[in-house]
Amino acid sequence: MTMWYVVAAVVIIVVIVAGIVLYEQSLTPPSGDGTPIAMTLYAGEVSSASYGFGNSASSLQSNPGPTLTFTQGQSYKMTVNNVGTMPHSWAITNQKTSSATVLFSSEINPGAYIAAGQSGSVTFTPNQAGNFYYICPVPGHPELGMWGNVVINTGS
Repeated sequence: MTMWYVVAAVVIIVVIVAGIVLYEQSLTPPSGDGTPIAMTLYAGEVSSASYGFGNSASSLQSNPGPTLTFTQGQSYKMTVNNVGTMPHSWAITNQKTSSATVLFSSEINPGAYIAAGQSGSVTFTPNQAGNFYYICPVPGHPELGMWGNVVINTGS
């Protein structure tokens, strides 16, 4: 009878350990396998004098929008849904102005913008850790609050 208790205990321990390992793997985002992590933002007018970004169409905020966190060396696919009434776009930059330098080839449709009611996407890979900004590169839009903070953590 004691032998069955030992076998049952070993089976239970193996199941618990396997469960813990699988759970931890589910918490770790993919990295290094080339698959971009998908992210979505919404862009539009908060008021007639303020524009912004949000995690949903009903949560637009300006000065700043939601903080975005990325990992150096990981690929991301950013999709922006324009829920506003005028063209908007998205890019990671070194300053929160429309004349800022775009970093990591992150601009959606460079030289063009996302029309009202449309979406645009860009895939990029940050190659430098630090604190940056994301903006709507339409001239004047960052100055009306259409920007947010970007934190890029060192890859492991």
